[in-house]
Amino acid sequence: MTNKLDSLGIEDSLNLFPEQIKRTYKEVIGNRLQVTGYENIIISGMGGSSNAGKIIQSWQEETNKIPLTIFNGYGLPGWVNEKTLVILNSYSGNTEETISAHDTARKFDCQIVGTSTGGKIGDLIKSGEIKGAVFSAGDTNPSGYPKSGLGVSFGALVGVLEKVGFLKNAESEINSALDELVEVRKTWNAQDTAKWLEGSLPVFFGSKIFLGALNAGRNAVCEIGRVFTQFYDFPEVNHVLIEALKEPALVLKNKYLFFESKLDNERIKLRYKITKDLFDEMGLNYKSYILKSKGFLGQLFEIVHYCTWIGFHLSILRNDDPGPEPWILKLKSAILNR
Repeated sequence: MTNKLDSLGIEDSLNLFPEQIKRTYKEVIGNRLQVTGYENIIISGMGGSSNAGKIIQSWQEETNKIPLTIFNGYGLPGWVNEKTLVILNSYSGNTEETISAHDTARKFDCQIVGTSTGGKIGDLIKSGEIKGAVFSAGDTNPSGYPKSGLGVSFGALVGVLEKVGFLKNAESEINSALDELVEVRKTWNAQDTAKWLEGSLPVFFGSKIFLGALNAGRNAVCEIGRVFTQFYDFPEVNHVLIEALKEPALVLKNKYLFFESKLDNERIKLRYKITKDLFDEMGLNYKSYILKSKGFLGQLFEIVHYCTWIGFHLSILRNDDPGPEPWILKLKSAILNR
């Protein structure tokens, strides 16, 4: 830990993001877990556990033939049945929405797999009531909070999805993407971007293929930076937002960060250019970040990791400890007591 404001070691956790993924992936891939006979998959999770699923969804959406749905909420969709594999993904193992998904999955005779560091879902796995894997972050997430342990959830979930046959031999692609990330983050300007964003409402833009990473990156800035942040994907944003950038007056304080990639569709690249031309006419404040990783998974990692560091630096710039979660703790306490 190098920053005295950072009482819980958030910075150390962020630096260990690659190690988080590698550790939990190896831990889970050694499990004897086996599931067959499903036709579609639902991942039930909230917050960081959900973000791991959304990144995988973006990674696999255009190539994997098995339908994958991320479900954020209580219960499950009405279409689930005995051919649905429900993955209960909860860092703590006590997420009440995910536990409710377990109860619903049993009613519909779904196949169920759990993945967690412990808690109630961990108990279900250990007792043999459901299949799954209980994993540990070890020393890769010193803060102990899910918000700085996205790699922990991601690695474990990838391991589970490989064990059940949704993914094939993911380790080499993951390691290559992480090697790229380690080199890229040596040269990026996340701290400068945080200084530029300070005092504004950040809005992140990227193409549809990066939607999962944009979602996870936004969440990190909200939780670690404690800054209200939005994200939108192209081309959909061009059909929604372009007439709503001047009113109310407070939106003129927005700052827009475009995540641009050589992998983007050529029409997306054109839309970026035209949108920025219109922003110039409107006098709006924007910048572009050109993704440097060569591979698609590497670029997904790059977006979410860059945003997470932005969140960290925004907190430090305000002389605020990025670790404690007093309002979340109050929220959880109030819910548990009712």
